[in-house]
Amino acid sequence: MSEASTRTGGDAPLVAIVGRPNVGKSTLFNRLVGSRQAIVEDHPGVTRDRLYGTASWAGQQFLVVDTGGIDPTLETGMPAHIKAQVDVAVEEADLLLLVVDVLEGITAVDLDVADRLRRSGKPVLVVANKADSDARQRAAAAAWELGVGQVFAVSAAHGRGTAELCDEIVARVGVDEVGDPVPPGTRIAFIGRPNAGKSTLINTLLGSARVIVDDVPGTTRDAVYLPFRHRDQDLVLIDTAGLRRRKQVSRAQEKLAAIKSIRAMERTEVVVLVVDASAGVTDQDQRIARMAFTRGKGVVLVLHKWDLVAGDRRRAHEVRKRAEEALAFLEDPWTIRSSVIGDGRDTGQGRARGIEEILDACLRTARALSLRIPTAELNEELARAVSEHHPPVHQGTLVKLYFATQADRSPPFIVISANRGRSLDTAYERYLMRRFRRRWQLRGIPLRMVVRGRQRDGAR
Repeated sequence: MSEASTRTGGDAPLVAIVGRPNVGKSTLFNRLVGSRQAIVEDHPGVTRDRLYGTASWAGQQFLVVDTGGIDPTLETGMPAHIKAQVDVAVEEADLLLLVVDVLEGITAVDLDVADRLRRSGKPVLVVANKADSDARQRAAAAAWELGVGQVFAVSAAHGRGTAELCDEIVARVGVDEVGDPVPPGTRIAFIGRPNAGKSTLINTLLGSARVIVDDVPGTTRDAVYLPFRHRDQDLVLIDTAGLRRRKQVSRAQEKLAAIKSIRAMERTEVVVLVVDASAGVTDQDQRIARMAFTRGKGVVLVLHKWDLVAGDRRRAHEVRKRAEEALAFLEDPWTIRSSVIGDGRDTGQGRARGIEEILDACLRTARALSLRIPTAELNEELARAVSEHHPPVHQGTLVKLYFATQADRSPPFIVISANRGRSLDTAYERYLMRRFRRRWQLRGIPLRMVVRGRQRDGAR
């Protein structure tokens, strides 16, 4: 299975993998998403990682979350942070995969976990893992005693039985891709940690612009699509408010926010990353930003609550400097300093700073994302770049760059024809991309480039 970055239908369904430790949950996760690299993970020092990925099967995409192992037999009960993470995943999931180990058989812990899932009321599929032989596949029948759902005998490590499992997953959670409930317009998702002031900013932005037409409920419980106009252009704000949950630890709030942020990204073109200026850029902010960037989204950085640091010039300078350093991989995104002051924060009537600038930055980023660069201008810039700084020799051969063309957009993808393929070192590629970014104001968007050799030269 392969990772996907977009979805044409409704929001991607969420499939949560749960079970006790060491039954092969992470192996199944890697098998489903086709990658060993997590999109979101815990910061160092936590014993159980939470992994998020996007899987594709039979033309459908769905999100997959790998939870920490559940062990209710510990003297202190289930560790608080793991229980909180699993509870969040179960609450948000559209389908649960309960993984058990065929070699060990059904244990008391498996029965306890199954009972917890049964009480959730969510649909469950039982994955009897490590069934990599006919005998073990027959032994998987014992998993039916859990009584929570259909049993699939699989070997996540070798792929045996996973096709049938994936068929059932898309049959259970698949979304009709014909209809699209989101109205037309540039899609902008405001994403940030629960305490970043995002909801206040959204309310103020919409209130000050006075452009709300109506609220269009999305296909998830949380996402709300707000069509409006700004500078005679149609925009759709994807509001993912409501991230706070009562009686929940802050780390689980962040996990819940991450799940909803991923879902919002599946539907958007531009992500507005809202950061609490007084707290600075956190690890979670970096993960969300990198996730958006690698998925081909444009990113605008908003340092909100700027009024809390603006009074100290040295601190304000340091906050902005550190934010730029922490998010340097975003390639110089438009950075807006915003604040909302007054009693009207919830209604959008407070005194605001930077609101119009946020929307303008989103429009500029969206234009850069979909920009079609004329071939003549692109080759003119390439020729200037080469004349000022010739590419270094590659494996004893002089590198010749013939011409460039834009093969795709959203995000822009540039193909350069050369006498040899893959002949530019990383430093020179960065040099060319900096030239292209500066020439066409490609700020805060992922620019992609490849060098291909001419077949007549024997280059691959």
